[in-house]
Amino acid sequence: MAGSAKPKRRRAAASGLDYDPRPNRLSSCREKNRPKGNFTFGLLMFLGVTGIIILFVTLDILWGDETWMWAAESLPGGAYGFSACVGICGPCLAALSIFSLIRVSQKSQRIHKGRTLVMAGLCIASTALLVPYIVLVFNAQNTGKWGRGNSTSPSWVFSNYPWLWAVGLLSTIVTIAGLIWVFVACNRRKTDS
Repeated sequence: MAGSAKPKRRRAAASGLDYDPRPNRLSSCREKNRPKGNFTFGLLMFLGVTGIIILFVTLDILWGDETWMWAAESLPGGAYGFSACVGICGPCLAALSIFSLIRVSQKSQRIHKGRTLVMAGLCIASTALLVPYIVLVFNAQNTGKWGRGNSTSPSWVFSNYPWLWAVGLLSTIVTIAGLIWVFVACNRRKTDS
């Protein structure tokens, strides 16, 4: 007889080739003990998005024309200076949010738990700070497609400072160009070393 198998006896399949439709007790134990990291991450993302939406609605009520009136009366440069600051802060916060989100991964979480926690907190904080930026930008818009609707009157800031959007847009474009220049310079320095 050739081979080690006895006649009329089935050969045992390798553990990876077991085609038995019944669930294996060992594999069900592995599934029960598997970490629930994906569920926790999904839950945190849902809670974060819900919190940002609630923050957006609350800030839309609290930050409106009153903020622009305060900036026009109190800050140097008035509403135009405040618009330039808002235009600079928006891209910087977005870049910080993206940078910190890139630095958070499961591999870094296993190796550097503290740094990952700090980066996750920084990402959440910078993303949450983008909400007042969006609120201020939309409150300064005219009625129609971009603003509050055809039935409402223009906002105070648009009525008194109609070219405010140009100052904010210009400062945003200059800031984005500066951030791109810094990113390219840092990458060149890394490749040169």
